[in-house]
Amino acid sequence: MHLVITMSENNIISLDKPFDEIPNISMGELISKALNKLDEKFVCAFDANTGKTLTVKELIEKSTAIAMALIEKGINKTDLILTFAENSIELTVVLFASVLLGVTIYPITSIAKAYELEKLFETLDSIVVFTSESKSNIISKILTNTALKANVKSVFVVNGVFDNNITFNELLKEGFNKSLPQIPYFAVEDPKTTIFAILQSSGTTGVPKSTLISHYAFVAQLYSMINSGMNFDEFDERLKFGHITPIGCITGLTFLYGYICCGVSVVMFKEYNEELSLMRGLSLDTSLLSVSIEKYKINFMLIVPALGPVLVSSLADKYDLSSLAFIYTGGAHFPEAYARAIIKKYNVIFQEVYGMTEYSGTLTHVPDLEVCSEYIAGNLGRPAKNTQIKIRDVTTGASLGPDIDGEICVRGPKLFSGYLNNSLATSEAIDSEGWLRTGDIGHYDHKNRVFITDRLKELIKFGTKQVSPTEIELFLMTHKCVAAVAVVGVKHETQSQWVRAYVKVKDGMSVTEDELKQYVSDNLNDAKQLRAGVVFVDHIPRTTVGKVDRRYFKQLIANELIKNV
Repeated sequence: MHLVITMSENNIISLDKPFDEIPNISMGELISKALNKLDEKFVCAFDANTGKTLTVKELIEKSTAIAMALIEKGINKTDLILTFAENSIELTVVLFASVLLGVTIYPITSIAKAYELEKLFETLDSIVVFTSESKSNIISKILTNTALKANVKSVFVVNGVFDNNITFNELLKEGFNKSLPQIPYFAVEDPKTTIFAILQSSGTTGVPKSTLISHYAFVAQLYSMINSGMNFDEFDERLKFGHITPIGCITGLTFLYGYICCGVSVVMFKEYNEELSLMRGLSLDTSLLSVSIEKYKINFMLIVPALGPVLVSSLADKYDLSSLAFIYTGGAHFPEAYARAIIKKYNVIFQEVYGMTEYSGTLTHVPDLEVCSEYIAGNLGRPAKNTQIKIRDVTTGASLGPDIDGEICVRGPKLFSGYLNNSLATSEAIDSEGWLRTGDIGHYDHKNRVFITDRLKELIKFGTKQVSPTEIELFLMTHKCVAAVAVVGVKHETQSQWVRAYVKVKDGMSVTEDELKQYVSDNLNDAKQLRAGVVFVDHIPRTTVGKVDRRYFKQLIANELIKNV
């Protein structure tokens, strides 16, 4: 199947029919219809860490049981189901149960630490928390804060035990053999305005924000996956997707719902330590990943750039990875040398993709296997289904033609509804014509393939993680000895950036680099650690409006490249 790409007179690229009619239905309706079309014996999920499996029948029965138990415990339409746990079969069931209920979900990645969650909980209320035993210490710390505890309605445990909180299995038992009177249980009057999910995003500037995604926007994303034009008929068996991405991000959530709805088995991994890969060139989970590809005969997966050196090393030769046929990568630049080495070694189709939380997933798409069979470095594919892309001149705002760099802008039904309690940031992200400014600099070529060449956004890129320098600055300012601070990302040979803080100490006080590093380590996740060190300065230059002069500090480190240590 070939999808024809056309270009409008205004230098806007899209598929030939950019706005097919998207079903104006809730996620609950879409999911229930999709599951009911599948063979109930089909194993839709495998847990690589525990060996557990989940059939379609079990998914329907267990998610219904969890939903019914929550109803009996008084869950309301206005409650927020917040998940803070590692990828697992149990977490999957909870997220599908939330869809059946019609309650808004807020998945949080399991790498978050106490300070980050405390700041988040300050902005939310009526929270129904699902966590794991391994994350219970962080939730316990939050619950010691009286003001934050008041925002939490109840706490449940998906894996293990946590104080006297009700466990996943207890909920299952309570809701067993009960049926929902309707799906979703709480009516979704308007899918275009009712929020299905909230996800954290750094946007293009400032501190992390809560991104609001409607039922309609997420349905549009899944609709584009189901009708993608990808042709996998050449495979003899059911497809299996290797899911190493945390479910708490847009990519992880999209793949979980989307591939199961498409009849693809998802092989999930508890937690992939990308930070360790970037530090040492190898993740603790790499052997499990390789064993699982061999065991489950995984056909396709999305990998982070840090896995490139591992897949082409002799370490991978101990396993039979011949089942791999298609590899995606995204979120960060993938070195061309490793991409070509992977293609040669495994005879796979290798494709970079482009997505954003604010666009409910993918901006670009690979039309079919034949089109993407030739690897082109940096090629992110063509506009996704029902999506328009243009390149905006950063000075004049004019729409640019092929092969001219500018800010990539996107428009379509998958656009997010705004940032929670932040209308200013929303208006800065979306213009009056509905175009989302991505903060990425790039262009499209004469075949309408999209390429990113730079970043307009101020964020630091650590692997696939986008790190807000503002967030780290605000946190360091809470230290009693810090008078002012500027945070930048220093280039590292792994194609990543490491965080460095320039710090002005308060008069009459003293603090060491190690003390500040430990302060950050105790409170912020691994991507935000001060790996490039702390530099003490007498003055933090600022712009005329009082903001940290990032251009000054970027010039200081322009020619610096950190080697692996």
